Amino acid sequence: MHTPRLFPFAAAALLSLASALAQATPQHADSVRVTVSSPHSVTAQEVLEIEQQYLLSNQQILVVREQNQHFYGHLSDKNGRHDKAEVEIFPQAPGLFITRRGATFAFSNAGEHVVIDDAQYLPGLRMPADSRTAMRLEGAHSVRLVSR
Repeated sequence: MHTPRLFPFAAAALLSLASALAQATPQHADSVRVTVSSPHSVTAQEVLEIEQQYLLSNQQILVVREQNQHFYGHLSDKNGRHDKAEVEIFPQAPGLFITRRGATFAFSNAGEHVVIDDAQYLPGLRMPADSRTAMRLEGAHSVRLVSR
């Protein structure tokens, strides 16, 4: 009598599944890594509209620039001082960009307005002490910044 040997196949499948789950699990609870592509081609008009400076609700300035069809943003203070850290933002749809860590930028009104969701993933983010306290009390984990 012949009995099928399923154990090696089941073990290989379980090992493969465990490996995939380990790769998908973030290393730190407060970090997220997003795999992004650029499914949207930005037009020359869109570049002109969004490549500028935005005063944000936390009193920092977002500077957006384009170089060779790649888009970058960095935060600075009102005096123009900023960390040299700049993040690449990837176009997803007209007016919608995302960073590798998951912060999203939604530009509207012909580039005059921007809303940044999950801004806590941006390097150089500074939040006033009263905002940080309010966020902890409300239980919020996501930081939203809007241009003024």
